[in-house]
Amino acid sequence: MPSIEINGNEIFYLSNDKIDSTKPTLLFLHGAGQSHLTWEYQLEYLEGLDGYNFVIPDLPGHGKSDGEGLKSVSEYTEFIKSFINTLGLSELIFIGHSMGGAVAQLFALERPEYLKALILACTGASMSVARETLLAVRDNYEVFCEVAPTRAFAESSPEILKAKFKEGLQSTKQKVAYEDLLACNVFNISDKITEINISTLIIAGSEDILTLPRNSEFLNHQIFDSELHIVVGSGHFVMQEKPDEFNALISEFIKSL
Repeated sequence: MPSIEINGNEIFYLSNDKIDSTKPTLLFLHGAGQSHLTWEYQLEYLEGLDGYNFVIPDLPGHGKSDGEGLKSVSEYTEFIKSFINTLGLSELIFIGHSMGGAVAQLFALERPEYLKALILACTGASMSVARETLLAVRDNYEVFCEVAPTRAFAESSPEILKAKFKEGLQSTKQKVAYEDLLACNVFNISDKITEINISTLIIAGSEDILTLPRNSEFLNHQIFDSELHIVVGSGHFVMQEKPDEFNALISEFIKSL
């Protein structure tokens, strides 16, 4: 994986072999306590996609990237601004999952001139986290890592996905995971979301109990130029649980822009 230095931290990312500044860029951003591996089942599709760059960073303190993680969605948004400017990216299609979707929304409000479109997956304009979840991550992270996969994925989803998710959590520092969830818990731009005036694809999982489909329905109602797709049989990780359907939705959407 290539890397760049931002604020003294080495930040790793996946991308196509050579970023072409004349082409639009698909920027994928993972959620709380996660990494570029969130998008593992999109890579084959992206590597065969003509006419676009793709870039998939690990946020500070996540995956292979240095640092301790940041303390708010606003701080992560400032980081993404630096990341984008350092790589010289423009004409972005910003694809954000969960906390990454919160960052994408805030970025759209603050820097709409960078964006061609938004794709928001399993996210919301507010993202409250259950108190028992916060306490479990703070006080007994090992147990949380054991239990979390059963809540993050639909019951019918393959066990290998749940096992990989568990491994990913276990490799994330407890402090980073906890502060990410705190950041999600206080995030709320419900009163500003109507100001997003960018073509937006919203994707939700019908079985998502972490970020309920009604959160995506709210986004769809509030963002004028948006379309909503609820993927039947998927939990919170729709891009892994139903990758073919997810990739097809992205493909159809970007062709329509």
